[in-house]
Amino acid sequence: MAYIDYRSSGRSTIWNTGNPLVMLIILQVLFFILLNFIKSVYTFSELQPEAFNRNIYHWFILPADPMKLLSRPWTIITMQFSELKTIVAISNLIWLWTFGYLVQDLVGSDKVIPIYVYGAFFAGLAFFITSQIAFPNNTSRLFFNGPAAGILALAIAATTLSPSYKFFPMLGGGIPLWIITAIYVVLNGVALASSPLLFVPHLAAALSGFVFIKLLVRGNDGGRWMNDFFSAVANAFTPKKNGTASIRTTSFYQQGKTKAIVKKHGVTQERIDMILDKINQKGYENLTEDEKNILKKASKEGL
Repeated sequence: MAYIDYRSSGRSTIWNTGNPLVMLIILQVLFFILLNFIKSVYTFSELQPEAFNRNIYHWFILPADPMKLLSRPWTIITMQFSELKTIVAISNLIWLWTFGYLVQDLVGSDKVIPIYVYGAFFAGLAFFITSQIAFPNNTSRLFFNGPAAGILALAIAATTLSPSYKFFPMLGGGIPLWIITAIYVVLNGVALASSPLLFVPHLAAALSGFVFIKLLVRGNDGGRWMNDFFSAVANAFTPKKNGTASIRTTSFYQQGKTKAIVKKHGVTQERIDMILDKINQKGYENLTEDEKNILKKASKEGL
């Protein structure tokens, strides 16, 4: 019995629960619902908004006060998911999906969370340092929150890697990615106009996305340790099977003394996906003869 070893394209779908992008969106939604639910309880109890901010919200967002930060270090993580305004939250989810999907499509799903976390972390660090320099006597009133920094890091990362990536290619040749990113940066800048202190943190987030991709192109994956850590945590809470062999092992590989036959195709699914993407962006007529032959071969082999 032969086993045909198909290679995965590495592309996740929205229905795949292991999709890091979907996990990020779910976390954003859960935090939004949780915080607004607690806020509504305070409102119905006729308590002042300051009470909610002091007792609940300030324990999720990043403080500029060094003593407060020492007492709640987890805010460097939770501040990335702490947004209360409905319109802003919906807008963030749309942009997060847009740029997160592009990063996932261009360099793989395992890069989405590292880029997002790096962007938010360095933005938070820049906010903390800038606050100490610009407002040394008023840090107790300054806080940083929201996913905008992480989204900006994803946007710059995707644009650095493929600025000419086309949106809606069927409409006049499509809209280049760099234009979409420019629109997001302008909208983000307008939103930050009322708080100039936030420009430096978002600049740090953009720089982190740029540097991450530049290092990745040179073969240095800054997100590997993070993915290894998440995998180790996940495996620690996953029940181990007591010596049960997988179906693939028992059905397709060695049975008795018979060696398994592994058939490898010369054409991989990943290569086919890349060619289909090129057709989607530039049209079939722009394929090379080699690429056209690969598609013909794939259709005959049933890939």
